[in-house]
Amino acid sequence: MIVVPESAFEKVMHDLGRYFEKISKIPAAKIVRDALDPVKPKEQLEILSRYFKNDSLEGKKLLEIGSGYGLFVAVARKEYMVEAYGVEPDGGEGFEGSHFVSQEIMKVNFLPQEAIIRAAGEKLPFADSSFDIVYSTNVLEHVSDPVQVINEAIRVCRPGGVIQIVVPNYGSIFDGHYACWYLPYQPKWLWKWYLKNILRRDPGFADTLRTNINYFYLKKVLSPFVASGKVQTLGYGEDVFKERMTHASFTPWAGLTKISKILQLAHRLKLVGLATWAMILIKAYNPIILTVKKLQ
Repeated sequence: MIVVPESAFEKVMHDLGRYFEKISKIPAAKIVRDALDPVKPKEQLEILSRYFKNDSLEGKKLLEIGSGYGLFVAVARKEYMVEAYGVEPDGGEGFEGSHFVSQEIMKVNFLPQEAIIRAAGEKLPFADSSFDIVYSTNVLEHVSDPVQVINEAIRVCRPGGVIQIVVPNYGSIFDGHYACWYLPYQPKWLWKWYLKNILRRDPGFADTLRTNINYFYLKKVLSPFVASGKVQTLGYGEDVFKERMTHASFTPWAGLTKISKILQLAHRLKLVGLATWAMILIKAYNPIILTVKKLQ
């Protein structure tokens, strides 16, 4: 069982909790509790494990790009017996203490603190073909160069290995950072106007987000790798989205409480099938769970 020290809760409350409470209107206590809940990385690892079928994650060498507070790395090592590593740069606004907290979590769980290092996804300090799995969640929309991060993820993955990148779909109807409804594929200026004038929120954080990321953007980025036979696309997350919509089977982390309520209403009105079909048709499912296998 993963232990999260009280000092971690205090630090994350001071940084992440207070910052995102202002822009999302979600209580800081819930933001912090969800960010430091070891159940969340377990759910992520279970989805990742689907792509290994009868093969266990145990013994695999994994890199998490953007390891945040280190919980995914800690859970992978302690509960899944994965040789997990993480890279995390010095945090931006709202994420200032991420590396410090990750070190504390690793330490109290008797895990190697050196498994998480300060580095950016655009320049990974690892040799080619170093990992069986490269994983990232809710990071690509924050980086300075998403294409270079994907290039690096493919570079450090071994042939036969799996790369999974979970990222918000800005072709969808909801943004989790502001916990607000979102017009699919809208230009950023329009979203910022909506945030400022309708929701009365500070639109400044929106400037830091790569709102051009959607299904079509990622497919275009991957196309030369697929065409050259370097990678094979295994999925974009449609299967997980269908499952969650059909069974309402997801944990309402942070702003997803709003989605959960709407989904329950859609079930009562028997509109879930139609809504699921429409969102998949326009590639508006959320999040995107891009999974590829490296072939060479």
